[in-house]
Amino acid sequence: MTEILAPCGGEDSLPAALNTGADAVYLGVTAFSARKNARNFTYAQLSDAVRECRLCGVKVYVTMNTLVFDDELDELARAAERIAEAGADGVIVQDFGAARVIHAAAPTLRLHASTQMTVTSPAGAEFARKHGFSRVVLARELSRDEIAEIISRVDIETEVFVHGALCVCVSGQCLMSANYGGRSGNRGLCAQPCRLDFTCGNRHNVLSLKDLSLVDELPELERLGVASLKIEGRMKRPEYIAAAVAACRAKLDGREPDLDTLRAVFSRSGFTRAYYDGTMRDMGGIRTKEDVEAAPAALAKLRGLYEKPYKRREFDVSLSVRAGSPVTAKVSCGYISFVYESDIVPEPAVNRSVTADEIAGRLGKTGGTVFTARNVSVSTDEGLMLSAAAVNAVRRGIIEELTARLVKLH
Repeated sequence: MTEILAPCGGEDSLPAALNTGADAVYLGVTAFSARKNARNFTYAQLSDAVRECRLCGVKVYVTMNTLVFDDELDELARAAERIAEAGADGVIVQDFGAARVIHAAAPTLRLHASTQMTVTSPAGAEFARKHGFSRVVLARELSRDEIAEIISRVDIETEVFVHGALCVCVSGQCLMSANYGGRSGNRGLCAQPCRLDFTCGNRHNVLSLKDLSLVDELPELERLGVASLKIEGRMKRPEYIAAAVAACRAKLDGREPDLDTLRAVFSRSGFTRAYYDGTMRDMGGIRTKEDVEAAPAALAKLRGLYEKPYKRREFDVSLSVRAGSPVTAKVSCGYISFVYESDIVPEPAVNRSVTADEIAGRLGKTGGTVFTARNVSVSTDEGLMLSAAAVNAVRRGIIEELTARLVKLH
């Protein structure tokens, strides 16, 4: 299944990604991240994020995509070990030497070739595959046909950027920020000088590109066999992430995406798909006064979009209510199954007996969680009473145990 991959610059961005339907997130820790000025995650925060994502069935990829100096190799190895211990699913790497160090230190981590590696051809993708990479993040400059050719010729997962900022230079090859102000993009400190007003004749801002948006093309990318649809934006606020993920989720699910809100929350004179189409036309764009003025209303609208958990996990439960015995339940969720044993014993009915339908109705109320009770069956003896509070307590106990079992999985 093609995944929607969302950026998380810090802890406050994680709910925006999870609660709008992302299938995976990528984030940086305090070292070796190409977004050093994002808030990023401490190792303790990474462990918490992995546990939360695991409950949701969401994968976590950690960016280790800066160039690394020789005197940093020991620190790189220690960082890889700690990332693996936290339970991350993989790391995104720019440098082949760094990849070798990471694999030696933490062989369980999958290696993803960063877009900073500038993979633009089947030969580049095959080179990455032969050197231990499970996935390649293709360069943003590729057309539809070039993406399709790589997928058809190389047996490696592909990740394609579908929304977010574009650099005027080829990814991974820009030295402009380093030369202008000593802040290297390949060390996570790009100052984005290309957004300044460079002029050519009567044309202004000739180096600033519009943001990419391929939301309408997601079904086609899925048909091509793209494994991961990547949203750029670890420096963006949570509302932006929520808008982008929600739009992608809607499109893949066959619903109409809210592109107007997505454009309003952040754009540079609209969006472009010129690389993907191979046209290379009408690509320039800056933040106009209209762009800036449209954002506040969009942000206010989006804040409520990710307040509630996204329903990701369905479970079946068969409850047994017997006279003189604690209430028990057989629970199954995917490949997890167990018997939940409560300490609640039903009481003899005074006025009327509780019905199986009443218990099932209360048991199925899973609001405020990632769970949905799909099939609920109840078997109960006659003449018993089980209060609403008791059923709620059983439901909470089932969800707590199910949560604990899901979080332990790796």
